[in-house]
Amino acid sequence: MRKQLFKTDLFQEKLQRLYNKSAPMLLFEAVLFAVFGVFMLIQPVGFLSVIVTLFAIVLMLIGFYRVVSGLVASQEYGGGWLDVLFGLFNIIIGVLFFAYPIGSVIGIMYLFVILFIVQSVHSVIFAINLTRARFGHYVLNLVLSLILLAVAISLLFFPLAGAVLGVVIMAILLLVYAVADIYMFIQIYRMQNKL
Repeated sequence: MRKQLFKTDLFQEKLQRLYNKSAPMLLFEAVLFAVFGVFMLIQPVGFLSVIVTLFAIVLMLIGFYRVVSGLVASQEYGGGWLDVLFGLFNIIIGVLFFAYPIGSVIGIMYLFVILFIVQSVHSVIFAINLTRARFGHYVLNLVLSLILLAVAISLLFFPLAGAVLGVVIMAILLLVYAVADIYMFIQIYRMQNKL
């Protein structure tokens, strides 16, 4: 029965369409992910600098747009100065990010680390309450929450290491996706050649 399904013209036509649409996309995606993944693994700090620079340019463009639109609105409607102020603020932050990319990464990481510490303390309190009630996997929850708090505190002292580690993890995920895309391409190619 299964062999008959593979032999039908309708199935072959659908498989051919799947191959024609998916194969080039899978290969392009695999190459793109692999290139970015390798670049991120080789130059994690360089990648962070590029991302921060692009973010700075976007902030400056948004700020410039808000300043111009605020000035136009202020002339026509008697308002818009708030847009001008926020636009100038965006431009200043964009210039700072552009001038100090690594310092900006560290500053952003400190914001994330503070949020991470707050979440870690919350997790420890929750785990302590579970331990008092002897509910669930309270020992495992307590150990994991203490590890989470230790990681959060260590990131407070080494924020750039946390940012670099985040880039390395993203690079590994991109490389895994590239391998998965190549595997899917091979499977579709084999399926098409069996017909």
